[in-house]
Amino acid sequence: MSKTAFMCSDPHITSRLYNGRRLPVYECKVDINMINGWVDNPRIEVEKRRFQATHGMRELTQDEVFDIMKNTAEFKLADLRDDILKNGLREPLTLSWSGRLLDGNRRFFALKYALESMSPTDPNRQDLEKVPAYVLLADASEEDEQNVLVEENFSASLKLEWPDYVKAQMVVNAYRNGAGLDERQIAKKFGWSKQKVIEALKIDEIIQSFMTFATDPKDPEDETGGGLGLSETDAENICAKNYQYFNEAKKSFANQLKTEPDFAIQFFKWIYEGKFSSFPEVRIAYKAWNSPEAKAALMQPDPTAAKSAKAIIDYNSRVVKTNDEIEGRIVNFTRFIEGISVAQLQSVSEEAKNSFRRMIVTFNSLLDTVEATR
Repeated sequence: MSKTAFMCSDPHITSRLYNGRRLPVYECKVDINMINGWVDNPRIEVEKRRFQATHGMRELTQDEVFDIMKNTAEFKLADLRDDILKNGLREPLTLSWSGRLLDGNRRFFALKYALESMSPTDPNRQDLEKVPAYVLLADASEEDEQNVLVEENFSASLKLEWPDYVKAQMVVNAYRNGAGLDERQIAKKFGWSKQKVIEALKIDEIIQSFMTFATDPKDPEDETGGGLGLSETDAENICAKNYQYFNEAKKSFANQLKTEPDFAIQFFKWIYEGKFSSFPEVRIAYKAWNSPEAKAALMQPDPTAAKSAKAIIDYNSRVVKTNDEIEGRIVNFTRFIEGISVAQLQSVSEEAKNSFRRMIVTFNSLLDTVEATR
């Protein structure tokens, strides 16, 4: 039976189910010191680009990737290291015949982290230097490797899955650069439903609009202030952190983001400012945009501004417009306006100021009509 250099025990053939396809694999132990981490793993792509923005566009070394994994809280590498030190490697790595890590990159670096913390004479080192693995056969195809990637990183399990943004970007990139593959073929490639692929593409349309706005330079002469002036790396990092909020936007007001540029710009600013802390707060963004009272609340720098705006929207959807309710809202809104300082008003956009002026004109017109009918 053939054997690769990184195998440190005699392999035996078994079979495993990957993405609906049963593949023969070698089951054996491998030498961690003879394997390289997957430096192009999509999981680390955002942090990798952030590193390159500072250190130059070049391929990262394994040690640099190791440092990123250790120092980025999202990867929870220290937690996995501690679990491995206590319980050993719970789940085997999966490698191609050439030694490419198809699954277990985070486990691989956690093993290195664990070994780094152990004494060279620690008798337990050997248990972490030679670990269980599945190795694809030499004649495994590119499609076989793809099936392993999909099964191990797209399917739910107790592992730390790839973030939704990372998985979606792989799907979107495959659609754009997949030599004419359609949604059905992309769905099959990644084990997703066709509808989920279509949704990912729609979310990406919103993300691309955000990226364009976020990376445009600021322009004081523009009434809206121009873009956000962010680097592409920083803008993408915001997209990764807020991916599910973009998903909620797609569900709730995708058409309005396309057809109402003023609203789209303000929504993107709200995302950038970290206004939202829950999905329900995102869902009411367009309603708040069209409600002077809720919009005024949402535009405040208060960290609970979105929660206040949602409360106003929810209240307005429930209450009966009695005379007492109308009077109470006028009194509350007046108190809110009276509590605004000059400094706060200076930071409000011209559009918001103009909306307030129009509201005053409309209200005065209503009062004049009431007076005329007495």
